[in-house]
Amino acid sequence: MIFAQVMKAYSVEEIRLLEEKMNTYEHWVFLLILLVAVLVLVSVLQRLTIAKLKSFESSKTKLIAKGFIANEDFDRLHSRDVAIADIHTITQTPIHSEMTIGGKDLLYPGLVFKYIVNIDTNKVITIGQREGNIVTRSTDVLDNHLTIVISADDVSNLEILSYTLEFRREGKVLLQLPGARSFREMGMKEKIHVSKTLSFDGESCFESLSSKFPIRFRIGSRVSADGKFKSGYFEFHLFSKDVFEKTTNGTKRIEKHFYLKLVKIFPGYDTAGQTKEGLVPMLGRFGGGL
Repeated sequence: MIFAQVMKAYSVEEIRLLEEKMNTYEHWVFLLILLVAVLVLVSVLQRLTIAKLKSFESSKTKLIAKGFIANEDFDRLHSRDVAIADIHTITQTPIHSEMTIGGKDLLYPGLVFKYIVNIDTNKVITIGQREGNIVTRSTDVLDNHLTIVISADDVSNLEILSYTLEFRREGKVLLQLPGARSFREMGMKEKIHVSKTLSFDGESCFESLSSKFPIRFRIGSRVSADGKFKSGYFEFHLFSKDVFEKTTNGTKRIEKHFYLKLVKIFPGYDTAGQTKEGLVPMLGRFGGGL
């Protein structure tokens, strides 16, 4: 009888509804468990990300600290006088400063300088270290190392002009005149004349100075006992070319333009050994001068 009452309390429709509710509850429980799992996973990932960021910041701080120390050491190093690099090699790294110069600031063999001499004004040509018409920037050269003064002579001559070249030196100069077989040490002051019409007693005079037979001179610092430069030198050739120029009378006269050619820098600039003043020594070499 009891069993019959129980069976009567829950009909088939009611049992079906209960099963549907149980299935719904199961779905909700599953979704809740899935949501909890997702939240746990997100929390773990956040913790890992925070830990990684903390580690990165710590490393960055250490690197910055090391960089500051390196910069401070670098500043302390350059606050003292820095020793100049050995001049006997070109493979060294040059000392960079505001006075550092490059190849474009230096002379090179083959350069030719042209000078026109006015009748009423002397032409003054100066070769020097940091000053002058031709600046070498070489430690082997002095300022006003060599001065050449060219003046026109016999200006009343309406056919051809004559010229006087006066050489003055502050540093060592080796000179070779046209026709001479070797260089000799130049005096403190010498005169040379270029003329086809005049003669000068006791002084050298040439009818012309061609590019094949120029006045050759070398400038440098120290001359050895055999009459050659010990370290290095610059070799220049001075020559002239005839030109026709109008006179005040309207006629044409043979005058000269003068040319100074840099033929050789021996053995060459050592740009790696330049000084803080922007001066460059010669390359180190074996043996004496040539």
